[in-house]
Amino acid sequence: MISLQSTGMLVAPNIAMKNRNTQIAGSLVLMGLSFLAGCASQTVTMIQPRTGTTAECSGSSYGFGPLFSEKVADSCARVYEDRGFVPLERLTPEDRASLEQRGLLPK
Repeated sequence: MISLQSTGMLVAPNIAMKNRNTQIAGSLVLMGLSFLAGCASQTVTMIQPRTGTTAECSGSSYGFGPLFSEKVADSCARVYEDRGFVPLERLTPEDRASLEQRGLLPK
């Protein structure tokens, strides 16, 4: 009589189960590392040169989110740009001087 173990019928399911568990564990480790390594945030300060009104656009995310947080902040900034705001770092020297003279922008 031939035993089931010698034909491989009992061995194969054990090997398949070990491979599946290894794949699942590996996937979980990779997902965990991507969440830890992929934390991202972006903030854009917008200013209206005529009034000195400021707005802050920001986005933050985890994992594969750097692109998502950038998209959120950029989308917000475009809305404010349509209303006459500019990013603080793109403020012209003339507008900066005018805002500083009026006390609306710290020197």
